[in-house]
Amino acid sequence: MTKTKSIIPSQQLNVALPLPLYVQLTAHLYSELEGRVPHGGYSRFLIDLLRGYFTAEQFDLAPFTNTQPGAFTVAGSPEAVKALRTLLSNHE
Repeated sequence: MTKTKSIIPSQQLNVALPLPLYVQLTAHLYSELEGRVPHGGYSRFLIDLLRGYFTAEQFDLAPFTNTQPGAFTVAGSPEAVKALRTLLSNHE
């Protein structure tokens, strides 16, 4: 298999996780077929998580729950938040 080089440069990152969280993440990513976490598994997981975090939209449910602003918020894709906002607004 030929390895292709990404046009987007990468930067090494050293992250320390609490041991219980590291064990949980490793168990989640573990491949029975390979007998280990696949090469790049931690990076792919973190990249997907960060992309989701940076593209997610926050929606404050305070107007619909009679709570203080920020007490109940949800986050999701802009499309999902728009659908939720529409659904809640139609049921007021």
